[in-house]
Amino acid sequence: MKLVILSGKGGTGKSSFSSSLALGLSDRKVVLVDTDVDCPNQHILFPGKVLRREPLHVSKIAVFDKSKTIQSTRCADVCRFDAIKIEDGKAIIDRKRCEGCGACVLVCPDALKLVPKLTGELVVKDTEHFPLVYGKLEPGESGSGMVVFEVKKVADEIAKERNAGLTLVDAPAGIGCPVIAAATGCEHAIGIVEPTQASMANMQRALDVVRHFNIPYSVVLNKAGISEKYEKKITEEFGGRLIGTIPYDDEVPRLLADGVSPIRGKGKGAEGFKKAVEAVKGVIER
Repeated sequence: MKLVILSGKGGTGKSSFSSSLALGLSDRKVVLVDTDVDCPNQHILFPGKVLRREPLHVSKIAVFDKSKTIQSTRCADVCRFDAIKIEDGKAIIDRKRCEGCGACVLVCPDALKLVPKLTGELVVKDTEHFPLVYGKLEPGESGSGMVVFEVKKVADEIAKERNAGLTLVDAPAGIGCPVIAAATGCEHAIGIVEPTQASMANMQRALDVVRHFNIPYSVVLNKAGISEKYEKKITEEFGGRLIGTIPYDDEVPRLLADGVSPIRGKGKGAEGFKKAVEAVKGVIER
């Protein structure tokens, strides 16, 4: 089974819950996948031996054949990103601006071509409890959705090698391309929401994504106790899909600052995480 954990916005506790869920389910064979390739953080909580580290070239960039001469400015004119300048018959390409769309190659195929460029990095790590797969996008690069697909592809390979029956996908915040890439192919989604207006609105947008792909979903309320008004609204909104409630606890951020997953702590927050993990077990075993 492949389970995706999402939130619609940052700061709700999605990655904290993902780490707790992975630990809470580590009695069975699990693979944890961090698809927040812009800012992965599960490797901070789970040190271990790096088994595989490789560059990813999933995007392209235009390059100019310096032996050729450009006879017109058509390739520069057609570039929507203003990445090409023509000087003395030569094309000068701004690597930061080029999106690799290929429009310039279509109008000037003799002097320009597309080549793969470094987009990010893939890492596979063996931690104390389970394998962890994650990716890192190169600073300033686009194509995070494609990096997520590559990370998930390798995670599937690791799950098959280890005979793991459960893959946990920690999705990026938001609802953009990398979130869609993270959710695609998953069999159930867990939405992590906090009792604020912004979180509730963004949770609905994230759930629109999983509903689009006909993925069943459940919701966990984190940081309960900070707003009675929005706790009530969330309870009314999600009804039977609300499977767990985690109370706000100052100890949780302190644990995270020390690189410790909340489920390993003590107090009402840690107990809330443990109960929510048990609720997810019930969802998986249905």
